[in-house]
Amino acid sequence: MLLKIQTFSLLLIFAAVSVVAQDSLNMIRLAQWHDESLPIASPGNLNVRYSGCWGLAVHGREYAILGGARHVLVFDVTTPTQPMLVGKFEGKTNTVWREFKSYRNRIYAVSDATSEGLMILDFSQAPDTIVQTYFSDTLFRSAHTITLDTVSGRIYLNGSNIASQGLAILDVSQNPDTPVLLGTYSLPGGYIHDAYVRGDTVYASCGFEGYFIYDCRSVPEKPKTIASLPPTGGYHHNSWLSTDGRYAFLTEEIPSGRPVLVVDLEKMADNDLFIRTSFLDPLLPPGAFNAIPHNVYIKDNLLFNSQYEDGLLVYDISNPVAPRLIAYYDTHPQNTKYNTYYGCWGNYPWLPSGTIIAGDMQNGLQLLRLAGPVAVRPERSELKVRITPNPATDYVRISWMGDPPLLRARLWTPAGQLVAEQTWPEGGSELQLITAHLPTGLYVLELSGQGGSLLNRRIAIAR
Repeated sequence: MLLKIQTFSLLLIFAAVSVVAQDSLNMIRLAQWHDESLPIASPGNLNVRYSGCWGLAVHGREYAILGGARHVLVFDVTTPTQPMLVGKFEGKTNTVWREFKSYRNRIYAVSDATSEGLMILDFSQAPDTIVQTYFSDTLFRSAHTITLDTVSGRIYLNGSNIASQGLAILDVSQNPDTPVLLGTYSLPGGYIHDAYVRGDTVYASCGFEGYFIYDCRSVPEKPKTIASLPPTGGYHHNSWLSTDGRYAFLTEEIPSGRPVLVVDLEKMADNDLFIRTSFLDPLLPPGAFNAIPHNVYIKDNLLFNSQYEDGLLVYDISNPVAPRLIAYYDTHPQNTKYNTYYGCWGNYPWLPSGTIIAGDMQNGLQLLRLAGPVAVRPERSELKVRITPNPATDYVRISWMGDPPLLRARLWTPAGQLVAEQTWPEGGSELQLITAHLPTGLYVLELSGQGGSLLNRRIAIAR
């Protein structure tokens, strides 16, 4: 095994204006859904109410799937500014972990620390009806994550109770509602936290044991090890491959502050993996280095990084060894420092409309969209706005030279309470938001247009 570390780069992105932190860039929020009445999986601890998310497009309509502590929640997001809860499928117990994948108009759901097994939801008759066709613990009771190859119809269970030191593999190719167990396998990397599959090759994130790549062509015979990356000091959590398959982008959840690794796979067949570069962009002020990239996914030349309390970050990876941060949206503006396991769990960037699904553990479903210029011209890196003074006392002056035009400015407390709001003057480029009635503290300034939230920034009020 060869471990070569070629480059390490820690990229810090700071706002040009004097603010505590900048909370959105080139990305707008279309809608948010959150239900305080839903159960919390870990009361008194992390207050995790939501977990993994996924997406699905069927018969011209788009759906978002979100894990709740007790339920699998299904939303029609065809009109992304008005998400509709159209399905609420109850599990057996509360859990922090629910994960999903899709195949042939089905959603396959697993959960950890439960005895729920596998849940299958059939969207073939949607929007008229969504049918739960399977919910059984006959084959297995729990799995931490699920990986699915849509070509072969194989399901790979990671961190399951029947293969805690490797993989359990199911087949749904013959009947998508009737899974068949192909085998359970103990593998050299041991426990698999999450995995990515392309063809018959599984790329396994094995916690502190490292990153292992397995050839599964011979299944039901035991998979063969192709290559591995030795332990790097971090807990390998998830990975995704570049479109051409040359690079793997790896997240390490523990300890906090670990960057995303870019691993060169060109000589994978020779067991020659090496780290070409790494990157981390904490969005809190200078000196706050403890951001945690949790789950990364790739669409074309864009990488979507769910970075816990920083929200969703988007990178241009046209040059994979020099990723460039081009957009972000903070789904969890409550934090003023990094507290570890809060915020954006995962995301789904592949809906045909361009709507991006993100799930925040405390704030629920977030429907986002890249600002138009980013997708076309990534070199436009920021919206033109000036916010003064900061800290503010009696007012905040906002000068906007961007496009599209603004409709209103709102000021929120970190807990989500609206404390000030003002409509933008038609055709105007400046607005003065009164803050004289507000106590000293940190607030979130939201600027919105016709399509929803365009920009959020933290500001301070000082007396």
